[in-house]
Amino acid sequence: MGEAHKDVSEPVGAGPAMMLNAVLSRAALMAKAMDGANRNLNDECGYPDTISVANYTDYYNREGVAKRVAHCLPDESWTSMPHIYETEDVEETLFELAWDDLDRRLHLLHYLYRADKLSGIGRFGIVLLGLDDGKPLEQPVEGIGNDGLPEDGWRGMRQYDLLYLRVFSENVVTIKSKEKDTTNPRYGQPVSYTVALEDVTLEGSVSSKDKKTVHWTRVLHVADNREESEVFGVPRMQPVFNRLFDLRKILGASAEMFWKGAFPGISFEMPAELAQAGVSIDQESLAEQVADYYNGLQRYIATQGLTAKNLAPQVVSPTEHLEAQLKSIAISLGIPNRILFGSEQAELASTQDTRTWNKRLARRREEYISPMLIRPFIDRLLLLGVLPDPEDFYVEWPDLDAPSEGERADTAGKIVKALGDYVKGEVDMLVPPEEFFSQIMGFSPDQIGAIMEAAATYVEKQDEDEDTIPEPVIPAAPQDVEGIEDPAPPPSPVPPDGT
Repeated sequence: MGEAHKDVSEPVGAGPAMMLNAVLSRAALMAKAMDGANRNLNDECGYPDTISVANYTDYYNREGVAKRVAHCLPDESWTSMPHIYETEDVEETLFELAWDDLDRRLHLLHYLYRADKLSGIGRFGIVLLGLDDGKPLEQPVEGIGNDGLPEDGWRGMRQYDLLYLRVFSENVVTIKSKEKDTTNPRYGQPVSYTVALEDVTLEGSVSSKDKKTVHWTRVLHVADNREESEVFGVPRMQPVFNRLFDLRKILGASAEMFWKGAFPGISFEMPAELAQAGVSIDQESLAEQVADYYNGLQRYIATQGLTAKNLAPQVVSPTEHLEAQLKSIAISLGIPNRILFGSEQAELASTQDTRTWNKRLARRREEYISPMLIRPFIDRLLLLGVLPDPEDFYVEWPDLDAPSEGERADTAGKIVKALGDYVKGEVDMLVPPEEFFSQIMGFSPDQIGAIMEAAATYVEKQDEDEDTIPEPVIPAAPQDVEGIEDPAPPPSPVPPDGT
């Protein structure tokens, strides 16, 4: 009879079973690693799944790059203050005088600038208007209806005075209630807020007894980066929060690496024959000597029967990793790296790059700061009677592309040199002055007309000056006068020898 075949249904031995399980586990692990849909990258990288206002505030308070991300656009947009006016007349109107006086007293634009910065830490911020109406903060200001319009017959009957301004971020403000009437122009807007009026502690904590309810008529709501909501904006740190998280890890790890690398480790090795003989190490005494060596002035370690060897630390520069994170942040925010982080290569930036950035700032001024921050603030002051009513008012920002004094001086020097070369070269017959000014110098028709008129006036004056120069007086030749003898000629010189 032949050899009996083994039943395939017989249990596999322990060795093959363990090998099969190892293969299956490894395959499952590889499949999981290759299947991105089943991986939670936020969990694996340590990123929070949800980002709270407290997270943003913590990064804002403790991470310089995070604060720069929150401040960059406001800082660049408010490099120069806007001009608020009613008319272009030299004589100031009542509105202009009142605005200038209030701005000098309370620094209004300074608080609006601060509100622009703080509102970007979270989803919104507020400006609290302190009025002299004598009512608690939770009550509405008399004269303003629930729809945000002046009550009938109120305008002009009462004028409030603005006592102070306070600026708060979302960290210390909560929207308590909203307008629910869909027929109200303020539908969906906040009706009341809960605000921590007392100064927040260094740790960011606020006690419940310091929180007060404030009615919306006493508040200017500020929200930047609004998308779907008219109340909440997108926090400026949100699109780059993971990169800020990575920066914290890289900087913290590199600091720890350099800190530990400054104190290289020590390996204490026992000869093999001593270990085989059962000799043990007095670890407590050895630990005391190592502590005295690192923490004190002792410069020796007694290691009888042991060999001490230094462990070379692994120190790697974090520069490349940091630059990759910073570039990613700049790209995500659409801000040139040299502007966001103050790169030393700012002088090498192209003119086109600067103009593109200035256009973005100008657009933010005209489409957000003026219509969504400055105008609502002034409109509220007009509604409250803090400022007199103008026919209209305007918000004008300085030109971001206006040349500096140094640039103007450099341009003037080049223009003078070009004009001097034009005159000295005597090429006016080939290129007449009008064509030279317009085609080559790029002057406007008004500028060309003013230059030609000034030149003609100068030439005419020169000609008039030449006509009024008196003829030179030529003295007449001497003539003989009767009774007066001509003076005798001087004697001839006598030679030395007397001949």
